[in-house]
Amino acid sequence: MYYRAWILMTICSSVVTMASGVSPQKLPKRRGEPATLMCLYQGMEASTTIRWKSSKEGLLTNGMIVYKNTNNLEVQKPTQNDWNLIIKKVDDAFAGDYTCETSTGFVIARWTLEIVDGPKIIHESSSADHVTFPEESSPELLCKFSGVPIPTVRWFRVLTDVVDTGITGEKLRFPDVTRYASGSYTCVGTNKVSSFNYTIDLKVTFPVEVDVMKEEISARKGEVVSLVCVVQGQPIPKAYWTNPNGEKIINNWQFEVVEEGDGDNPVRFVTATSKPGALGFHDFGDYTCVGDGDSNTATKVTQLKLSSDPASGVIFYN
Repeated sequence: MYYRAWILMTICSSVVTMASGVSPQKLPKRRGEPATLMCLYQGMEASTTIRWKSSKEGLLTNGMIVYKNTNNLEVQKPTQNDWNLIIKKVDDAFAGDYTCETSTGFVIARWTLEIVDGPKIIHESSSADHVTFPEESSPELLCKFSGVPIPTVRWFRVLTDVVDTGITGEKLRFPDVTRYASGSYTCVGTNKVSSFNYTIDLKVTFPVEVDVMKEEISARKGEVVSLVCVVQGQPIPKAYWTNPNGEKIINNWQFEVVEEGDGDNPVRFVTATSKPGALGFHDFGDYTCVGDGDSNTATKVTQLKLSSDPASGVIFYN
């Protein structure tokens, strides 16, 4: 009798050990996808049935009979030894732990169904796609992503090519930001499901600055002279030349005015060139390049002097 009891205890101990030794397998699924939880059991006696249980709802099936979520669950047997639980359309209610076991409680398989989702930007918690900060401030760009598993975030700067900044995390910080940091920055949220990009355009404002190519130019009456200045500022300022009388120089019989930019850079190049024979004695004096910005106005003067040199011709910055 003691021998039989020892055998029974050994058998029960072995069953518990085998059952507890079945590690759960993870099955990641996106919402709306089907899921197959596999269960393979061989050597089944005629009196043994296979059942599925869930951590949320308890007993789900017994043999081929489905007790709960009958429209979305079924048991499939592709072979005699298979007892696969099919979830036709996964949603959050099906996330959890599942156990396939015999009617005697012997655990055959364990599954953990995880609801996963690709990264998406959370707009209300992230920086706007266009932001403006003054120079020497310390702005932060923020990218908040949803997604399961939690996405990792990496930052890139969009120049001629996309440059990996090597910075990770939701925040991109700019201590004492300078005007040269203006541009586009892309945060990439990534998990094992997919990736998602979000681009933020950063504009750094700074006061208007003006410089001239030459502070003094000597020329004779009637000669051709080019006045050139560079105006920079953010927002991009208005830029123009004024004559010694303080009048704005425009395209007319006396001057040709050309204003050029430098791509997306907040710079303006303004050139006012006199036409042959148009400069009279009264036109010599101080010409002022003006940059008009939102926060300030800057100026720089080029002095046009009457030359005593008898040579004639076109004069550029002489």
